[in-house]
Amino acid sequence: MIMLDYFLLAMRALKLNKVRSFLTMLGVIIGVSAVITLTSIVGGLEKTIRTQFESFGSNSLYIFPGEPGGGRGPGGTAVNKLSFDYTKIIKNVPSVVDASAMVFTTGDAKYLNKSSTNVTINGIEDNLEEISGIGASEGRTISKSDMAGSKMVAVIGQTVKKNLFDDLNPIGKIITLKNKRFEVIGVTEKQGAVFGVDQDNEVNIPLNTARQRFQIDRPNFFFIKIDDPKNIGSAQRGIEKVIRQFLDKEDFSVVSQEQSLEFIGNILGVLATALGGIAAISLLVGGVGIMNIMFVSVTERTREIGLRKAVGANSKNILTQFLFEAVILSLLGGLMGVVVGTSFSTLLGNFIDTAVDPMYVLLSFGVSAAIGIIFGVAPAVKAGKMDPITALRYE
Repeated sequence: MIMLDYFLLAMRALKLNKVRSFLTMLGVIIGVSAVITLTSIVGGLEKTIRTQFESFGSNSLYIFPGEPGGGRGPGGTAVNKLSFDYTKIIKNVPSVVDASAMVFTTGDAKYLNKSSTNVTINGIEDNLEEISGIGASEGRTISKSDMAGSKMVAVIGQTVKKNLFDDLNPIGKIITLKNKRFEVIGVTEKQGAVFGVDQDNEVNIPLNTARQRFQIDRPNFFFIKIDDPKNIGSAQRGIEKVIRQFLDKEDFSVVSQEQSLEFIGNILGVLATALGGIAAISLLVGGVGIMNIMFVSVTERTREIGLRKAVGANSKNILTQFLFEAVILSLLGGLMGVVVGTSFSTLLGNFIDTAVDPMYVLLSFGVSAAIGIIFGVAPAVKAGKMDPITALRYE
């Protein structure tokens, strides 16, 4: 028999039990689609983060409390020993164009009877727009006079604007942040979400105002702009050198954009592998389902096997036929899983960023084929070893 004959026989057998065949494939369909969907979500998240970091420019450095890889975000240690006094020192390092300290706290933003909950309140310097490239889509950003006078002014994010004002012009309106009144002077450009955190559900206020009104005595991090990307390494070493005059090595981290992306990429890579592994369990369950159904099929078709052997089919022919059936079941399930997974990922793309990775698509499809072979061998061997006389007597 040629391969086409085995294929046609297998398809004919599967068509005789369409519902059972589909239910058998269901585990593989769910497993493949889950792997593709989950990894596409992680891929979209990485793409969003990378885009946002790259928007800051490749000539950026960040200073966080603690050592890299510790327990506090990109920084690490729980004790923040950074000081606002470091801003002037950092600006004197060769190749440093500008530096800005930043603090943040959380609270609700309120206007009349409306509120935006869990808002991130950022205390920023007047130069942050120039350093980060994040400007205002309406009104203006924090100015030098706002900083110098510790003014009660705020630049709100797009989500805060929508929650508090709908279609109203927010400029000049008075909002409440943690029971303190601020005048809205601007609306920031849309930033999107990172790690599921809405970057537009934020309010920027002058750094000095945040320090005084919310009793914040240490910066959460520093944002630094370098004159040229090729000077990142020397500037990083220079900043580390001057800050080590005040802090131990384990008390702070000077991190480049490339290092930040590598750190985040490693985390997301582990996450993608873990989620893919969890979803792949469904593939194994689907494989067990295929094996069980093939054993049932072998038992139901015992007389057919005996008849085929009686007219000349050998054990290899029988084994190959049943192995083909198992592989086709898993391949069809894998193909349908790819269609479902990519379609669902595309649908999710209307709400969050997703990125289907062809590697995971091919890997999932390849694993589904392997599952058909691995879990189809035992039933196929059983069918091939049947004694034709015993099989023909089977009732």
